[in-house]
Amino acid sequence: MSHSHIVVQHLLKQMETWQPGQKKRDARPTWLTGLIEDMAEQFEPLTGVARVGFDCRMEDDAWVVRMYLGSTELVGGPEDGRAMPMSFELNLQQLVTKFDRVEEFFWSVFPAQAQDIEEFQAYVTVGGEIQGNLVRFHFFATAPDDVGPGIRVYQDGRFETP
Repeated sequence: MSHSHIVVQHLLKQMETWQPGQKKRDARPTWLTGLIEDMAEQFEPLTGVARVGFDCRMEDDAWVVRMYLGSTELVGGPEDGRAMPMSFELNLQQLVTKFDRVEEFFWSVFPAQAQDIEEFQAYVTVGGEIQGNLVRFHFFATAPDDVGPGIRVYQDGRFETP
């Protein structure tokens, strides 16, 4: 079951906090924004609901997008404040079909115990050409440490996006 409505809720929340006169923060082209939304729909949480997070920027001659499923923070009860990474599946075959030409497709794993690695990290990279533009997506197994929770879940079952 797809939970893409969480992405829509996130976008609506951004619109609610926008103030008149506020500088436009999103310099991404429209085609890239739509592509990010399409890619976000490929994340399928294995339990519960989740929210996709991302970071996007132009690097050299390509757009680089880093995507991940945000953690879930428990609110209330004995585990109050506990952040849990979410289990999910990612349809790699669907991701590749979004590209006109795929130039990169690999999996990178950095175990926490490996030399010069502070924490576990793993991601799939898909890069190539889309509509004449170079794009590279990194799909991370876990959210970055410096990012807050994607969703807060309360003891009564309700949830909210921070």
